[in-house]
Amino acid sequence: MADLQKSDFDFIVIGGGSAGCVMANRLSADPAARVALIEAGPSDLDFPTSLKTRLPAGMLFLLPHDKYNWKYSFAPHTGVNDRELPCPRGKLLGGCSSVNGSVYIRGHRLDYDDWAALGNEGWAWNDVLPVFKGQEDHQQGDSHWHGRGGELRVEVPDNINPLSHAFVRAAVSLGHAHSLDPNGAEQDGFGLTHATQRNGVRSSASRSFLHPVWERPNLTVLTGTLVERILMHKGRATGVAIRRDGQREELTAACEVVLSGGAINSPQLLMLSGIGPAAHLSAHGIEVVHDMPGVGANLQDHPTVQVSNLNPTAESYAYSMRTMPRIATAPLNYLFRRRGMLASNAAEAGGFMRTQPGLDRPDIQMTFVVGLKAAVAKLPAVHGMMLMVHLMRPSSRGRLVLRSSNPTDRPLLHPDFLAHQADIDTLMRGVREARRILAAQPLASFTGEEVTPGAAFQSDVELEFAIRNQVGTAYHPVGTCKMGPSHDGMAVVDARLAVHGIEGLRVVDASVMPNIIGGNTNAPTMMIAEQAARFMREPQRNRNAAFIRPREPQMQSVTEAA
Repeated sequence: MADLQKSDFDFIVIGGGSAGCVMANRLSADPAARVALIEAGPSDLDFPTSLKTRLPAGMLFLLPHDKYNWKYSFAPHTGVNDRELPCPRGKLLGGCSSVNGSVYIRGHRLDYDDWAALGNEGWAWNDVLPVFKGQEDHQQGDSHWHGRGGELRVEVPDNINPLSHAFVRAAVSLGHAHSLDPNGAEQDGFGLTHATQRNGVRSSASRSFLHPVWERPNLTVLTGTLVERILMHKGRATGVAIRRDGQREELTAACEVVLSGGAINSPQLLMLSGIGPAAHLSAHGIEVVHDMPGVGANLQDHPTVQVSNLNPTAESYAYSMRTMPRIATAPLNYLFRRRGMLASNAAEAGGFMRTQPGLDRPDIQMTFVVGLKAAVAKLPAVHGMMLMVHLMRPSSRGRLVLRSSNPTDRPLLHPDFLAHQADIDTLMRGVREARRILAAQPLASFTGEEVTPGAAFQSDVELEFAIRNQVGTAYHPVGTCKMGPSHDGMAVVDARLAVHGIEGLRVVDASVMPNIIGGNTNAPTMMIAEQAARFMREPQRNRNAAFIRPREPQMQSVTEAA
């Protein structure tokens, strides 16, 4: 690859994950805009990564490895009995959309109305629904709730384990609504998962938005490239300092730098660049460019507890003598039919419920998993099933801080999970309902002994102990670069996602969510990027820069494998 020169780009997008892939697509759609997309991890076009990222079950082969996973963790604290909790994040093109469960959930409409009510114009439900629809190529076609013809394929997979069907029928038998669409008129109810898949192939953000525009001559894609800091000059972001092949270089952006590193990497990079809480930066010897106390604050995730049972009839996914024929034929079954174990995202069904009367939206999400929890490197050795109980709107807020000024040192994540008794109480109500569903027919015909929390934990005191000793998260960190008006002292970006007090810099990813949404966060993250691109095409409202500096593109699209 030819050497990159300082003035080669108009826009630099940092992070090739769910948001970054959308941004690279939309910004490079104008042939006069020279765009660089920079990703620390590898490309998903090179074998064997290309094969692993096609499989809905590909997370089994990706998440165990540092090459594909940042492997962050939440620090121990008393609310979770001083345990360290894993927080995996995708480290490759497509980001978490290349390694997640492919579940497509937008969140509740009131979540977005709440964002707008906080002073974020343009983010109410009626504003974002057309954006979701515009990205979709939904199996159900055009409707009030869904779109057709967008890049992102959404389907209800037809390769469904019988346990998943039994789970839905069991929930309905207890009075829960049968939901055919968790993104439709009502979120409440239980049904089969809507997934970002196309005919048994994962529709990651990279495959959906980046691959189709890979050959644009004005788009440069750099993989295996770590951004160490954002370059600043007189209060304006002017480029980035990168390290690739062991060498440090500087690249300049003539118009804007777009930070799409995610809820952990984005605040870390802002702080490494001198934007963040002044005292904290000074303590690490970082020159303060702009004192922003909100950078790294407002950390949120969905606390999650599992209710799991054995599956003596062995329909679930596990590595056992009873499943050896299925395992042996799985590669051919997938290759020729796009079916079988490799075609399953394991999280094939789920739903939403309100644990108390009078709530204006569901406070618990459940995800049914056709297998027991095991190390991500392998299938479990014992047959079982899990019902994951997710707390939708936790009261607690945590904080991310730097470990050091070294860009390769993982930041410290202090989540403060379950600091409020109300969160524990909601999870306990969810766990009890999960037990009722697992014990209801027709699912009860397939279930055996309860593994977690375990039959011994019944009273409130016992169940609270079990929850604190087992709770993890849904791997949905958000909120660390909060969106809000300038009078909100903890807001990092405005409603157009421009960083307060800094010119030429935006944050575009899940970190800008002021409050976590009720559901999986991947679909909203791609929507956020679509909104940002629209804002950047409104020069009269864009205080950072004109959208395009009309120059002839000079660079060819390139990839550098890690």
